[in-house]
Amino acid sequence: MTSAVSSKDIEIMRYEDRYQLQSLAVLRQSFFLHESVCIGSEVNVTPQAQDDLEQLCAEVLAGGVTMIARHTPTDKILGVAFNILQTPKHQEGASYFEQFRDTKCTTDSSRSVLNYMIAMDAKVNLFEQYGVSCFMDIMYLATLPTYSGHGIATRLVEQSVQLARDLKNGTIVLESKDQSPPELISALFSSNISQRVGEKVGFTFIKEVPHSEFIFRGKSFADRIGPEHPSSQIAVMVI
Repeated sequence: MTSAVSSKDIEIMRYEDRYQLQSLAVLRQSFFLHESVCIGSEVNVTPQAQDDLEQLCAEVLAGGVTMIARHTPTDKILGVAFNILQTPKHQEGASYFEQFRDTKCTTDSSRSVLNYMIAMDAKVNLFEQYGVSCFMDIMYLATLPTYSGHGIATRLVEQSVQLARDLKNGTIVLESKDQSPPELISALFSSNISQRVGEKVGFTFIKEVPHSEFIFRGKSFADRIGPEHPSSQIAVMVI
């Protein structure tokens, strides 16, 4: 059942540390249970895998570019776009995602999700194709199921794009002095729902990858996800 809420009571804002527990709770109540790749990798039925991926997101929060949707009357977090800045140094040797998979994933399910992310990143070298030295990746996008239908995901993506633009033009400066500003924003949209969000916001879809390509414990992601969400789309927006 969808909860009634007025859009004017939903504020999209940059993540603040006081909202960490609530932001991670959105993952547990939404993303881990319903996202296509989590279903394909059985994260939805593997609590320890959820713990692993929660740790990944906790690390990503420290980067300062995550956006959250806050219900202002109650101070409740309704949705999160976990964003991360990627630079070529992350691609030298083992990437950040490869290091996390190899050193911090404790289950086959969480490793499968990271393997998917790594494989999708390898499909297109965004640095070379677009001639950029940094891009913002919308890593995970989640809204509490009871608050779906209010355009929260769309607004989170729109404001993530705006944050990337503000970083590029210097309106907002990160605390880290050695971090280059993003020149591109990317996302892996793994469902028809998130793909519609990306299309609405103005992303360009540059590569479609069928979920049947990914295998976990003898079954393809497509076998577990079903026909409704047959593929993931690599999407970009030059800012």
